[in-house]
Amino acid sequence: MTTLSRITSAVALTGAAALLLAACSGGEAAPPPDRELGTPRVGEIAQGALEGTTLTYAGPGGIFQEGQDEAIWQPFAEASGARMQMDAFDSGKLKAMVDSGNVAWDIVDTSQVDTARNCGTLYEKIDRSKIDTSELPEGTITDDCMIPNVMYGFVIAYNTEVFGDDPPRSAADFFDTARFPGKRTVPQTTYVDPQNLEFALMAEGVDLDRLQPEHIDQAIEKYQSLGDDMIAWSTGAQAQQQLESGEAVMGFVWSGRGYGAAEAGAPIAPVWDEWLVAIDSTAIPKGAKDPEASHAAINYFLGADQQAGMTELNSMSPVNVHAEPQVDETLSDWLASTRFETGRVPDFDFWVENYDAMASAWAAWVTGA
Repeated sequence: MTTLSRITSAVALTGAAALLLAACSGGEAAPPPDRELGTPRVGEIAQGALEGTTLTYAGPGGIFQEGQDEAIWQPFAEASGARMQMDAFDSGKLKAMVDSGNVAWDIVDTSQVDTARNCGTLYEKIDRSKIDTSELPEGTITDDCMIPNVMYGFVIAYNTEVFGDDPPRSAADFFDTARFPGKRTVPQTTYVDPQNLEFALMAEGVDLDRLQPEHIDQAIEKYQSLGDDMIAWSTGAQAQQQLESGEAVMGFVWSGRGYGAAEAGAPIAPVWDEWLVAIDSTAIPKGAKDPEASHAAINYFLGADQQAGMTELNSMSPVNVHAEPQVDETLSDWLASTRFETGRVPDFDFWVENYDAMASAWAAWVTGA
């Protein structure tokens, strides 16, 4: 789960300046001409193929990134001979790197909206011939500059002690405060995810395959209709705490945070009848120093064993259809990947085209402007 967001003239570069720029970009030599990577097979890398290469992965940090590092990046380093470094992703920092021509990151984890909006400007187009995508769930590649990173869900999480044998089962139920009384927590993050708006429109019975600009305000108005029955979360940790404490009897939250509340012992369960799919983007920054190595690393990242190991360490759902993480019953109840076929993938073409209107309306509601 992630937060959102997101040269110098060649004529002016003398040979010495070009060398200095290369040094400032990390001091990496050009990829060796005799590098043999072969035909990509998902999850594999030739032993020692990237010996002497250093790659930096920028992600969201915390247990999320620690799990990826332990399950994927360190085994990749051992197999390939590359050195893997971790850093924290920040869209503003990335833009500054790209604008300056001094790109220190090789692979990043960001949002689908970010890669779609900035494909070709902040992110390189993915060379599909260098990554085996045959084991990805269908429909999870949403633009030319991304490969799926992890999967999770935007779901209703509800208190089983409050609602017993008659729990909410739909987006409409979430907004039905007469039948399902009590406080519900909804996202009011500083950035906007399309899933938040599509959920409200789902409750309104809108045909989500025929979205129109006027539906943006309709979605905001649906949240406003909750009145005093609504509280807000601005971070995943806050949403989890509200569910654990009982301050909210239900919430529209990231599945990982619902799982966190359940794992902590709170009587919280998910609703998988109507939910929205969320997938982070793996991307290569524009101007990355060794795109060939970045592609090889992403290809390894997608392996079934690697993805399963990641899930076991950080609870995020894998993006390989053959991944079989060994998890307990509680986590199994919250994994989005095993329910992917029932989820709604947002209309990213619409939301990217109407991003400014979406972001403006969302910000006005969140700030009360």
